[in-house]
Amino acid sequence: MTEILPPLRTTHVFDAAGGQWCFDLWAGSGRPLVLIPAVLFDRTCWWPTAADLRPYATVVAVDLPGHGDSAGRERYELDELVDDLAMLIDSLQLRRAPVIVGHGPSATLAALFATRYVTHAVVAVDPAPAEVLCAGVDAYLRSRQLADTPEQYRSLMQATHDPRLLAAYATGLRHRRPATTIGVDPARLAVHSRPPSGPETDPQATGTWRHEIYGVPGRFAPLAAVRRFITDLRTML
Repeated sequence: MTEILPPLRTTHVFDAAGGQWCFDLWAGSGRPLVLIPAVLFDRTCWWPTAADLRPYATVVAVDLPGHGDSAGRERYELDELVDDLAMLIDSLQLRRAPVIVGHGPSATLAALFATRYVTHAVVAVDPAPAEVLCAGVDAYLRSRQLADTPEQYRSLMQATHDPRLLAAYATGLRHRRPATTIGVDPARLAVHSRPPSGPETDPQATGTWRHEIYGVPGRFAPLAAVRRFITDLRTML
């Protein structure tokens, strides 16, 4: 009789205080690794990374509220998003401090999470300040340089073109309560496709980030330099 194996990726919905979050889970025995896509993109951007890291981690790829299959809400306050994400992670009962990875403007969310909740490591991928969201949908998407991403991955990079959603996240990511220390200093890695021109995503932690410059086109380093990114993430687990 043919053995029926469980799917590698399962999809779930979590009811947080602020609303529903949809996420994919690659169940494993390793440390939880939480992947947050850039604003206007959904969790499918992380599928190649998640599949490669499944043997080494329990991988969670989320849709931000208002994106993909996660419900929209009236506001997208950064503090509320961080608290919701912490509740989602806690619900999985994984019992180990997570590695939080944020792409683009979502690196701000990942960095703030690490100041509020026990975190093993935080990774900022092609980090971008919230101000890039203020330029409008077309300008923001141009700044992500989608055409420079390897062609085989472009079908996973379907962005929403909702100007109200973009504006709401621009407002939410620019306003946050002052960070409070929790006595745990996570490892910090910033991955850049090219040398950054702006300030660090977490000014309060300047000097504590390890920076890796990949020297690849576009602003999707995990897809443009797959092997190197997987290797770097494994060092953070």
